[in-house]
Amino acid sequence: MNVKSATFNGVKYKIDMSQRIDGMCDSPKGGGKPTLMIAVDPYTKKELETIIHESLHACKWSKSEDDVRQTGEDVARLLWRLGYRRKEVE
Repeated sequence: MNVKSATFNGVKYKIDMSQRIDGMCDSPKGGGKPTLMIAVDPYTKKELETIIHESLHACKWSKSEDDVRQTGEDVARLLWRLGYRRKEVE
């Protein structure tokens, strides 16, 4: 994956897809450069859902885990039904 960073609400996050957890988002107030970590099976609906979920945390750090989970699942389901897929980069 060639994407190394993404900006949410004016905060630049490092993107790390090599971790051993499904996903995690660092607090934007923790100092340094916060990171979004995503490590689920690539090119799957679960990966799309995890990317959206962790991105929502980055956008609205104050939202509860339940709010983020439900919204992430709903948006991922719609995008998946519409045919959105991450394709393998050569």
